[in-house]
Amino acid sequence: MSDSCAIIAGSGSFPLQVAQEAKRQGLRVVVIGLKGWADAAVARHADSYEELSVGQLATLIQRLKTHQVRQAIMAGKVTKGVLFDSRVQLDGETLGLLSRLKDFSVNSLLGAIAQRLARDGITLLDSSTFLGEALCPEGALTQRAPTDEEQEDIRVGVAAARQIASLDIGQTVVVKRKVVVAVEAMEGTDAVIQRAGQVAGPGCVMVKMASPQQDRRFDLPVLGPQTIAVAKAAGVRCLAVEARSTVLLDKASLIEQADAAGLALVGVVPSTG
Repeated sequence: MSDSCAIIAGSGSFPLQVAQEAKRQGLRVVVIGLKGWADAAVARHADSYEELSVGQLATLIQRLKTHQVRQAIMAGKVTKGVLFDSRVQLDGETLGLLSRLKDFSVNSLLGAIAQRLARDGITLLDSSTFLGEALCPEGALTQRAPTDEEQEDIRVGVAAARQIASLDIGQTVVVKRKVVVAVEAMEGTDAVIQRAGQVAGPGCVMVKMASPQQDRRFDLPVLGPQTIAVAKAAGVRCLAVEARSTVLLDKASLIEQADAAGLALVGVVPSTG
């Protein structure tokens, strides 16, 4: 690994934690924040920070080359809703890339960006490269383990969540009494949890899974304190996420928060059968 790394930062605290750990490991950190998405607080942990608008691929490449970085990480969320936002101005490089895609799935879209960066000698790394300790382990992390009934809901949820993730629809489903109550699409995890609470009331189980064909360079499942708070408010009793693929933001405090709320948080390894 070289002595510098760029972080292409979307929303949330994921980019902040990547920057902190990369700095701790002695790397020079360059952060390119996506305007309107990135939290500028990440600048405190970067040697260089600047913002670019989404869709300015040519400028992004030029800035990365100017900073002489050879490796980069995509961290943080940018939803595909930007493709429908008339305020987003796409440059010629981006429009050309989009015109060559057969679909706008995450793997297709970001995979094409990764290939384009590689042409200029910039390698996209696994987005958890600096956060190995933050990956969810297998088993119950909280004082309370899932009940037998919740285990049945997890089983149903894992199958459904893996399916929708493989179709690039979302990563999260909410289940109650072995019935899938709500499925995530573009609205995000917190919104689907809130909707499930409105539809089915308390006692639901949230399940979040990666795609069976997950490209670990982007869109790994992420669980943070905000989702724990939303789950508690919605009456969710158990959260199951994919072990070794889900990044737990502020892991120690997140587990403490789940314990304080009486929630069960568990890492699950999906069956490959």
